[in-house]
Amino acid sequence: MEWINYLQSLGIILLILSFLPLGAHFYKKLNVKKFTSDYIKILEIKPINYKAQILLIEVKNRKILLGYSDKGFTYLGEIKDDA
Repeated sequence: MEWINYLQSLGIILLILSFLPLGAHFYKKLNVKKFTSDYIKILEIKPINYKAQILLIEVKNRKILLGYSDKGFTYLGEIKDDA
């Protein structure tokens, strides 16, 4: 009878511990969303090869083209709208 109580306690502890990674995942997602802003927006990302990408971002209603590789970011220019 004592073993049954021990196994029940162990099962409850394992059940509680199994929810910890799930709780940490949702906590992390909530914190990321809390600190996002509309000041900088990533409009589009296009991969060039497996190490390089081109990013189109918007900052203060200005569209800026950036290059990204394993060496860092490179400013490629600004896109002007003809509207």
